[in-house]
Amino acid sequence: MKLKLLAFLTLLCGTAEAADLTTQVVFPTGASNIDLNHDGVPDLLVSAAFDNNTSHPSQTLSAFINKNGNWYILPVPDDDGFTWSDFRLAGSSDKIIGFELHNIHGAYFLIRAEKYAADHSSEDLTEEAKIKFSKYRVAESSEEPGAPVFYWQLSGSYITSEPYFDVDEAFKKLDVTAFK
Repeated sequence: MKLKLLAFLTLLCGTAEAADLTTQVVFPTGASNIDLNHDGVPDLLVSAAFDNNTSHPSQTLSAFINKNGNWYILPVPDDDGFTWSDFRLAGSSDKIIGFELHNIHGAYFLIRAEKYAADHSSEDLTEEAKIKFSKYRVAESSEEPGAPVFYWQLSGSYITSEPYFDVDEAFKKLDVTAFK
């Protein structure tokens, strides 16, 4: 009986802990102040639509860190720009790249989802595909000349075991314990 009670309490606590592991941070379109790097000073997120007269405008996000009254823009990792953007296939509502801000154990992470194709040249992204989730956290470095002072540091990734048509479907089943 004690073993069953202990197993039940472990399951209950584990479920409560899993539910608290991640919280998607939803913010309105426009400017929002969030302390991304936990230094006690609000930073700036700007969320906006990029509409190029198609049926599916892209959602974008730019992030700025406030340090000692100076503002630093965060470049997008593995890209040459400063604005995160989702991406839909032309003529389709299927989103193949997306992002969400999450608060995991009190720290902010930007999580990017991308339809995963082992060989991008031959994979048909209109079909169901596994999703690669990458988790990024704000990091600071003032030691490397030519490198940004603040940047998004990769802090884990995983590929889903199930395929999805759209990254938004996969975000509904995001497992923050799977990041390696």
